[in-house]
Amino acid sequence: MKKTVYAALACLGLLTSAAQAQSVRQCATVDNLQAQLTADPAMAARRAAIEAQTQTYLANKANEAQRTNAVITIPVVVHVLYNTSAQNISDAQIQSQLDVLNQDYSKTNSDYTKAPAAFAGLVANVGIQFVLAKQTPTGAATTGIERKQTTKTSWGTDDQMKKASTGGLDAWNSSKYLNLWVCNLSGGVLGYAQFPGGPAATDGVVILTTAFGKGGSAVAPFNLGRTGTHEVGHWLNLNHIWGDDGTSCSGTDNVSDTPNQADENYGTPSYPQASCSNTSDMFMNYMDYVDDVAMYMFSTGQSSRMNALFASGGARVGLLTSVGGTAPGGGTTPTTPTYCASKGSSVGYEWVDLVQLGSINRSSAANAGYYDGTALGTTVAAGSAQTIYYSAGFASTAYTEYWKIYIDYNQDGDFTDAGELVASRSSNASTTLSSAFTVPSTAKNGKTRLRVVMSDNSATTSCGSYSYGETEDYSVTISGGLRTSESAKAALADYKLFPNPTSDVLNLVLPADHLAANVQVEVFDARGASMKQVRYDGSGLLEVQQLPAGVYTLRLTDGSTVVHQRFVKQ
Repeated sequence: MKKTVYAALACLGLLTSAAQAQSVRQCATVDNLQAQLTADPAMAARRAAIEAQTQTYLANKANEAQRTNAVITIPVVVHVLYNTSAQNISDAQIQSQLDVLNQDYSKTNSDYTKAPAAFAGLVANVGIQFVLAKQTPTGAATTGIERKQTTKTSWGTDDQMKKASTGGLDAWNSSKYLNLWVCNLSGGVLGYAQFPGGPAATDGVVILTTAFGKGGSAVAPFNLGRTGTHEVGHWLNLNHIWGDDGTSCSGTDNVSDTPNQADENYGTPSYPQASCSNTSDMFMNYMDYVDDVAMYMFSTGQSSRMNALFASGGARVGLLTSVGGTAPGGGTTPTTPTYCASKGSSVGYEWVDLVQLGSINRSSAANAGYYDGTALGTTVAAGSAQTIYYSAGFASTAYTEYWKIYIDYNQDGDFTDAGELVASRSSNASTTLSSAFTVPSTAKNGKTRLRVVMSDNSATTSCGSYSYGETEDYSVTISGGLRTSESAKAALADYKLFPNPTSDVLNLVLPADHLAANVQVEVFDARGASMKQVRYDGSGLLEVQQLPAGVYTLRLTDGSTVVHQRFVKQ
């Protein structure tokens, strides 16, 4: 527990030399906040209101009970400002940062297991995922990346990079997108973020080019994407874990399960690291100042604090209804998306020798690093439990291999959306492995891509070349999920749901040729968790008074039609 973020202190004094600039972590988020509070006295009231909503959310234990895994998906736009070609970072480096965010915010990062026993039970799956935007605020198709060459050799922390009028790039609608600016920051600052409640035109996160993602321009010890994780944490209303209170041990970071600590930690500390009469600081927390390799967890309390932003009345609830992560047209026009290439450079030592899922059952020798098996396919039902089997072939020695298996559930041409990584594990055996997964009830009907990646490198993702191993692609057809044709809209129009919003009951009016008794109804919260307490009596009356206030999705199944419709519980 640490002092509130309102403390009028800078994150750190700024260092000057290039060597010093990369020696310790420096964040200017608190500096930025203080400047905004000075410029806009009304902002303090907005911040107080956000804190009050957060505390109300935390006080309702039912909110925590309804949490589930990785279901909030936030569209991201990356604004790249560069003076030199080295600063014009690649698409692959940008995707690596998204991959790190998705791992760190879903507890799928491989290093979370390093948490000491005292903190192991507090390591949290925040349940938030990030995807590059697929459409602009005006509805045009986009890669989610925009670039601008500038004559400026460096930028300060006064938000000039966020405005075209001062040489930068304007923010996209910050209620529907997370804006990330990547540029050459001055003074040794690695990044800074804007807390909820600040001006919409500058809302987002700024990260130093050499501290963004992995590979490319990223420089150790800040080359694992954790600056992004730290700064997005601020954007999601987390304070520094030590509370910016100097060494007084007297404040709070408004999180109950983070031990009170005297000050920030640097480098790669060894456990325990005691201060303020605690057993040890939680120095491996993403909101401390240690090197990238030494931070690998959010706490349960921090997770709840971030999730409060997406509850009814939350400061970032608008992101739940953003279509920024969906390709223009919403999939109503059948297209075959183009998928990124993925290939192992060498199969001289190991390769994929078995993939089995439903009617897909293929054993093989090496296939030059990639096999296109999309002519082979199987059908799986939305909401069904599945098990996929796979194994590695070795020329002689059985090396440790890292498996990642993806299904493009929303058929948008990538594997980066929430839940699309269906299996991730490592093994040094040639025996058949298996992974169980559940097809989301919101998966789109129709044919999509299954990708199996086996690599000797744990950092390998769904795209790009890697050293040793192999990628294989297959087809999967989803049944019983979201319909992707115009007939889905027609089916939705046939159903009526009122009153919406409601405080106690919903009336469901069916098409004339449908019987209420034949309809199955299920309600999901904004995170995708099924609300088992909702009762449907078969007559068209749905009792929802037991639900907390918020936005929910109603799934209707009548044997031939699956319809999803949102409603608001007041």
